Amino acid sequence: MADTTGPSLLMMGGDTKRLQWLTHHVTSHWPNAQVITAPTAESEALTRLISERVPDAVLLQADFADEPAAGAALRHIAHMLLTQPTLHCIVLAENGSEMAAVQALKSGARDYLPLARVTRDLLLTAITEAVEKRRAAAHATSGMPPAEAEGSGVEVPGYTILKDIAASNFSEVFLARSERLRRNVVLKVMNRGESQRELDDAERFQREYEIISSITHRAIAEIYDFGSRTRHLYLAMEYFPCGDLRDRLRNPLSVDESLYYLRAIAEALRVIHVFGILHRDLKPANVMLREDNSPVLIDFGLARRSLDDAGTTAIGQVLGSPYYISPEQSQGQRVDARTDLYSLGVIFYEMLTGQRPYAGRTALEIMQQHSTAAVPILPPTTAAQQPLLDRLMAKRQNARYASADELLADLGPVVAAVA
Repeated sequence: MADTTGPSLLMMGGDTKRLQWLTHHVTSHWPNAQVITAPTAESEALTRLISERVPDAVLLQADFADEPAAGAALRHIAHMLLTQPTLHCIVLAENGSEMAAVQALKSGARDYLPLARVTRDLLLTAITEAVEKRRAAAHATSGMPPAEAEGSGVEVPGYTILKDIAASNFSEVFLARSERLRRNVVLKVMNRGESQRELDDAERFQREYEIISSITHRAIAEIYDFGSRTRHLYLAMEYFPCGDLRDRLRNPLSVDESLYYLRAIAEALRVIHVFGILHRDLKPANVMLREDNSPVLIDFGLARRSLDDAGTTAIGQVLGSPYYISPEQSQGQRVDARTDLYSLGVIFYEMLTGQRPYAGRTALEIMQQHSTAAVPILPPTTAAQQPLLDRLMAKRQNARYASADELLADLGPVVAAVA
């Protein structure tokens, strides 16, 4: 298995607020990260601190306007590397210059980042590279292969797999590093085969690439690469470090937050519907979140052009999550834009209540409730939203909102985005 734990970091410097800012970005990206912060110490004290547990990387602030302090920081790096040659040191430079960068790298630092230009993405990228190189060096020293290479068994030229994200019968999803783009990406890989099911999976995989790459919009994940290897197909796409709506739903949402996401996802659906595309698998795990909290639709493996002949699902073949599937999907009937709006209604109920509307011991039991059970009644605290929910989750398609535009018009003015 790929390593899913967070990095172990030592952050040093005299600016406490800056250390807090750096720590926040690291722990928001890697919840399991172990971060130790400390003021710039003398070499002997620093050696003792590192000897207790060797971190994956050391981030050291250095103010190059203060020459004695900067010189001491660079000496610290040289001293650390005497005892821990594989240690990866990153200099976070304040008031630096090209000469300062040369001095830092000559002292043994592996990376140099001007603090004035450090963004969250740049910081996380530098740390990811540091962790990879440090652990690879440690494995090389011990004669052991890296855990990532041993675990996944997947190799795609130009990409370094960092960790597993998800797996299904259809594909495996990894966090990977693109050598060409010099950034983290989501790498979706599907094994190739000759059975009818595997050929159908390959067709869906190809369709996902064609659909997403045909739309350039902020509400749709960006595709960077698509390719075919002897044993598998792969798709490289935009990575969202803030996670998905499923993660967000682990904490209760207010009514205003729920309405914000309802409107924002409806706007994203409006985009794909304008292009004649039906998602057909809308659920919280397929709604990613950007840093500004705006949603992005992903996973178009089940999507269809609304004008395709395959507007219906074959008998005995039900695709999509049973918790969010529309009545017409579960019954193999023709689908349209109102199908996605039904799934959005299920998500809206979950946002308002913290639970899904229907449950059962089997997928079939749950799907039957989508077709026959009444639209769930909201609790008194959110009862004002019942008319919206009734139209979104109506059993008959012609009783629902006819389009995302109609829903957006009913929602009225844009509600405030939630930080």
